[in-house]
Amino acid sequence: MNSRQPWLDSLRGLAVVWMVIFHATYDMRMFGLNEIDMNVGFWYAFPRIIAGTFLFCVGISLNFTHRPEINWKNLGKRCATLGTCALIISVATFFTFRAQWIYFGTLHCILVGSLLGALLVNHRAAALILMILIIVAQYFLGYDIKWVSSITQRHSMDFIPIYPWFWVILIGILVGPHLEKSTILQKLPPSKFLHLLGRHSLKIYLLHQPILFGLIWLYTKAKT
Repeated sequence: MNSRQPWLDSLRGLAVVWMVIFHATYDMRMFGLNEIDMNVGFWYAFPRIIAGTFLFCVGISLNFTHRPEINWKNLGKRCATLGTCALIISVATFFTFRAQWIYFGTLHCILVGSLLGALLVNHRAAALILMILIIVAQYFLGYDIKWVSSITQRHSMDFIPIYPWFWVILIGILVGPHLEKSTILQKLPPSKFLHLLGRHSLKIYLLHQPILFGLIWLYTKAKT
């Protein structure tokens, strides 16, 4: 399978746009430029939709890279890249936002999810069973992200634990082959802008926050 799918890159690019919008709003709130409550309603759900979209794309892309067998060279290279980037984020936030540093955020979840997902992508029955078990445990038995947070006892500005979020990656794994065969998606003209963002999503993920934070900081200094 072709590991680059224009429609998938466009979906990832859309998540990048949402991410920049959310973080710009979040940063402006930190500097007192808005009074939006990020803990209720749309602004509470928005970052979770963004993270879910990225993880869904991870699950889909695993089909294009690791079927019919795992591409160990690709997996090793990807894990090394993601691991390095995740470490950079953890170290940087530890020294800048010590009270809520990112020890297991979206990128950390993508790293672990990519490894586990690659092991399951060719065992679809097991992936389906595991997805159902996680959903039941999360939504019916109450072992959700709040339960996980009660164990870690540490606040973080971006906490996306592999459990329960792995079920989103598993959905991507399971529906990926069906979406790849969709004539509608294949004929859908991709947005060049979203496609470009999607192809460079990791770079944008790493760089956009320092740029946004710096620009907003300069703006507030210019006003005073």
